[in-house]
Amino acid sequence: MTKLSILTIAMTTVFSATAFAASEPIEIIPAAVITNPEKVELGKMLFFEPRLSKSGFISCNSCHNLSLGGVDALPTSIGHNWQQGPINSPTVLNAEYGLAQFWDGRAKDLKEQAGGPIENPKEMGFSHELAVDTIRSMPAYQARFANVYQNDGITIEEITDAIAEFEKTLVTPNAPFDKFLLGDKNAINSEAKAGYQLFKDKGCVSCHNGPAVGDLF
Repeated sequence: MTKLSILTIAMTTVFSATAFAASEPIEIIPAAVITNPEKVELGKMLFFEPRLSKSGFISCNSCHNLSLGGVDALPTSIGHNWQQGPINSPTVLNAEYGLAQFWDGRAKDLKEQAGGPIENPKEMGFSHELAVDTIRSMPAYQARFANVYQNDGITIEEITDAIAEFEKTLVTPNAPFDKFLLGDKNAINSEAKAGYQLFKDKGCVSCHNGPAVGDLF
């Protein structure tokens, strides 16, 4: 077999897989594309920063624990002064692809969502003003914010913007179902294939489609 034939077969396989994926109602989760690594790193620091809470013990990761799939694995989340919240925490993984944020969809994007828990008395129990003052008091943060945002001030908008930029990288590409959509028919078992076909045949895909499978929040 010539090199040209091998190349032709390879290209045909890729195009076929791409065409199959494009025709499906559920889309693959792509790998994160990082265009501003300094902002992502700043956002990561803030995501794990407990000093954004009044007690100095609660961070974003407390309820969206990355070692537990982006949740806290509790029936309802625990917040400031051990208060038990009314709902559980949704995963932060692939949250970028939600149509809105929070279970009730009250935040339009990750940046808006990031500011909510900080000033919620049952979650982090702080205020935006005091959270900003705390971050602004630390020289290491001052230097990082100045480098990323090219100014000497630190605002809640910049804090939540950086956190959101980090959260956009928390995606799960190359899952078995993604590989199936890309043409690997052995990536999922026969029961999963039958279930997916039933999912489509029954019309579930009319609401549940796209990369987040219709996940609203």
